[in-house]
Amino acid sequence: MNDNKSTNPTKKRKASDGRATVDGSHNVNTSNTNDGGGFDASSGPPSNEQLIQQSLSKMDKMEQIMIRMEEKLSTVSSLESRCQQLEATCCSLENMLESTSQSTKAHFDRKFDSLYIHLEQKCNWLKNRLDTKIDSVHVKLDKSLKFQEYNEMLIKNQQWEYSAAVSTVDELIDNGYNDDEADYLAEDVRDLKVMTIKMRQGEFSNGRSGDEKGVHVGMYSYYDTQESDALNNMLLPHWKEFAAALQQFTPAINMLPDECESSFRFHNVQLNHDAMLLIKEALIGKPFQNMSFTNNDFGNGALLGMSVEAILDIVESNKHLRKLEIDRNRIGRDHIEKLCSAVHTHTILELSLFNSFEPGIG
Repeated sequence: MNDNKSTNPTKKRKASDGRATVDGSHNVNTSNTNDGGGFDASSGPPSNEQLIQQSLSKMDKMEQIMIRMEEKLSTVSSLESRCQQLEATCCSLENMLESTSQSTKAHFDRKFDSLYIHLEQKCNWLKNRLDTKIDSVHVKLDKSLKFQEYNEMLIKNQQWEYSAAVSTVDELIDNGYNDDEADYLAEDVRDLKVMTIKMRQGEFSNGRSGDEKGVHVGMYSYYDTQESDALNNMLLPHWKEFAAALQQFTPAINMLPDECESSFRFHNVQLNHDAMLLIKEALIGKPFQNMSFTNNDFGNGALLGMSVEAILDIVESNKHLRKLEIDRNRIGRDHIEKLCSAVHTHTILELSLFNSFEPGIG
């Protein structure tokens, strides 16, 4: 057998019908599927060489199958490893994406909040600046309008003349007044004329301490004379001039600086009813911050100046009033409700009612 191998090597080939054959004198039949590829019994028992060749052939096939399986397993293993790597990469990318998304969102939120706060602060700053500008414009416009009204008042008064007759003491005596009455009338007429002219010129007749300017009227007290009605009637034309000047004096009051207080004081003034109504109408709505009406009653119950009823009407019309003095006047029970109402509806900071209530009230 060894000689045959050396002189006639066996070659394996594949038949056209798919069977495996060995070159040589023996043909191996592999078509029998009864034993998984045995030899045909009719040709006789296979030789050892044929058995070996058959085994080798099977082993070769098995080897090829194993190689292919190993290759496939290797491929599968490689694919599995690749899949694991891809899965790990995907997880990493997913984590990175989530982290980046959260970081980006947090960064965007911070930027948005910062931008929103900045814009809100900018808007508030612009709004405050605009409000300041608007307030400044309103203040300038208000001052301009007040100055224009003040100038119009002065221009209008350039043609004004004091129309009431002014008599000297001697002329009054010649007209039948006694010396005291003549002195009283001449002094009061002179004072009323001076205050009237000052108001027509846009000036205040009195400045107390630099931070207060006003119209202050005070007169002699000859109220016990039997000729009081005649004296008051004599003064009526001058009260008309005074009241007319006071009526148009609002622009001058509005021109006062904020730190300066405007005031109107009526002290010891004797008026008849017509003069009182003139003064009342002139004071309605006047923006005086401090008003004083004192000494309208000297114990006999007679009204000598502004009545409490007229004073309360004036107070109700003045939204700028901060201080009110009604000392030594006759405040009755029927005035209390109106007085309380006037004080309640105004921001009056100081109120003086010294010796003003009727007996039994307070």
